[in-house]
Amino acid sequence: MIAWSFFVLTLLLEAPVVYAGYRNVWKRALMPFVLLNLFTWPLLHYLLISTTLDINLLEAGVTIAEATGYYLLVEQKAGKAILVSLLANGFSYGTGIIINHFMR
Repeated sequence: MIAWSFFVLTLLLEAPVVYAGYRNVWKRALMPFVLLNLFTWPLLHYLLISTTLDINLLEAGVTIAEATGYYLLVEQKAGKAILVSLLANGFSYGTGIIINHFMR
């Protein structure tokens, strides 16, 4: 798969989770969702190939960054922002592990 197709897959996997978490304010959450992923996804992959940082640490950083973004940009409670980010990123990361396992 071409790298950016994985980005699109990430969006497709995380969007329903973010929608479910912010269904009452989905229109306000949509743009931050896309922008945060446009920032964190390429950064994560750049750091994966240019450093020796563990992917779990990098994914934790992505989760924190996106939770902070949701908290500030969607203007929801911090706990909800953390939960939505954790569930969305956990789902896409877990799916990535499964895909990687079967591509070997």
